[in-house]
Amino acid sequence: MSLAALLLMLAGQTVPPDAPPVIHAQLLDEVGVAGTFAAPAMTVRHRSLADGSYAEVTTLDDGRTIVLQVEQDPSLPAGNLALLSNAAAKALGILDQMAPKIRIRPAVPSPAEQTAIRAGTEVSRLAAPPSLLAALRRRLPTTQTPAMQPVAPPRPIPTRSMPEPTPVTTSPRPTPRATSPVAPKPAATGRWLVQVAALSDATRAATLAKTVDGVVRSAGRLYRVQAGPFTTRAAAETARAAIARRGFADARIIAQD
Repeated sequence: MSLAALLLMLAGQTVPPDAPPVIHAQLLDEVGVAGTFAAPAMTVRHRSLADGSYAEVTTLDDGRTIVLQVEQDPSLPAGNLALLSNAAAKALGILDQMAPKIRIRPAVPSPAEQTAIRAGTEVSRLAAPPSLLAALRRRLPTTQTPAMQPVAPPRPIPTRSMPEPTPVTTSPRPTPRATSPVAPKPAATGRWLVQVAALSDATRAATLAKTVDGVVRSAGRLYRVQAGPFTTRAAAETARAAIARRGFADARIIAQD
């Protein structure tokens, strides 16, 4: 029994069955890099917050803030403060971002808000003001994402002079009939792509694409770095796993129309 419930009982009051859970980590207030996982629920995975409790998550880009239900997961990948469900990342506008920065702290939503969150409905809070965002960004660790090594330009192939051929006298041969040119081999096609990141800087996107043997596709103000296409999802899964081992754990598989 929680201390709050015991005090209410001693005062002759009872705790409503749908009251928000008492959170004992009220002082927790962290900033860092978030990852994502596939789930339609409005949830966030965190190492220490209690399973079934609630947390307020703010994106440090524009201050957008929502309340999510917590899934405790002590085995989160190194470098990730938390993992957001796809639905939560989409609500925050960071689903396609590479290593988005967030703030997370405990929250106590109302019973009606708890019901809405469990039903998959977005429950938002006022956006963080610019002054607060600036202070939170200063708290970020200095190393956030794996450093990308510059790609060295290809070395030129030296040319060597060839000796003059010795003329050879041969008997005349019939002139061969002209043949139609061979059609070029078509490029590899497939439906499945591995999306590594979506960046706002074209130069960084091009450098990252060379690192993962991918391509850059422009989408409005973003440059999406993608590998593929692959003819089967299994081939795309193999490529995504290899890219994740190189430090891009947020890489995900998408299907193109």
